[in-house]
Amino acid sequence: MTNSNTLLRLYRMMYLIRRAEEVLMKEYHPADEMRCPIHFCVGQEAMPAALGAVLRPDDVLMSHYRSHGYFLAKGAPLEAMIAEFYGKATGANSGVAGSMELASHAHHFYSGAIVGGSLLIPLGSAFAQRYRGVDDISICVMGDGSFDEGVTYESFNLAALHRLPMLVICENNKYAAHTSVERRIAVPRLAERAENFGLPAERVDGNDVQLLLSTLERIVPEIRAGGGPRFLEIETYRHCAHVGPESDDMLKYRPAEELERWKGRDPVLALRRRLAAADEANLARHEAEVESEISIALAAAKRAPFPDFSAMMSSNWSGEYAPAARRFISRTAADFESGQSEARLGPF
Repeated sequence: MTNSNTLLRLYRMMYLIRRAEEVLMKEYHPADEMRCPIHFCVGQEAMPAALGAVLRPDDVLMSHYRSHGYFLAKGAPLEAMIAEFYGKATGANSGVAGSMELASHAHHFYSGAIVGGSLLIPLGSAFAQRYRGVDDISICVMGDGSFDEGVTYESFNLAALHRLPMLVICENNKYAAHTSVERRIAVPRLAERAENFGLPAERVDGNDVQLLLSTLERIVPEIRAGGGPRFLEIETYRHCAHVGPESDDMLKYRPAEELERWKGRDPVLALRRRLAAADEANLARHEAEVESEISIALAAAKRAPFPDFSAMMSSNWSGEYAPAARRFISRTAADFESGQSEARLGPF
């Protein structure tokens, strides 16, 4: 059984994720100061909280573009995340990446906009971890829409073939953008697909944070000990629109009764009810601390300066090629040559 202190820590992280998202959603359209599209994760807070409780600092985690919960659960700072959305120099990536490419190198956390792309960096880092003989692991968080991409199956095959220390978490929130999983996949049993490629797979309720934690506490040590990759499908749901906050557009692609049914399984509210019965005052104190943390981070992000333009551009092009490429190149191309001749294949 999970003790009350552990449950409180899980709740605090879930509450931080939920309230940060709700505050950002409130700020998103009226002020229109954020410099990027944002995919909110309201309803999907349980797995980041559980995962954060079992990971080590050197474990590598890459998420899909609905990534805020995993960024925070990996220990990366809230203030840097919010500043990134406002395009500020104090952002996690100096204000140039935004929400869909949110990352923190110091915390070994990455995310990306390419569907299925979150498998590739963890696949490579898991190979490096196995090669070095360390017991760190790599974690991929993907959505159910990634099963429409060929790279998913190639990655499964390589992870299983080389017995890599890799955990693949599929957040099956029932929709890829606006299309339900039943309309995209003839047999939507995702865990079985992973199993066919040699990944031991399980399917777990993604709204039960205690169940998620106990599952991770069982399988993560097995991966660290050389047991090879694992696949975990969690059934979850996003309460907000595909991009941005809740909107009338949501009801154009999913029924209102479906949305309300999943809101009735809200993982944050479910755990709060359980904890409040034992110690409402302590719970309220933690919530007040989180509210203050979010308020301070938001104010700091708004005050922060924008990045210097020249410094921003220098991160894209250094003015010279890498040493490994220099012997193949006769001169540095300062600008793109739009009138160059068509490339033709020839002998090496």
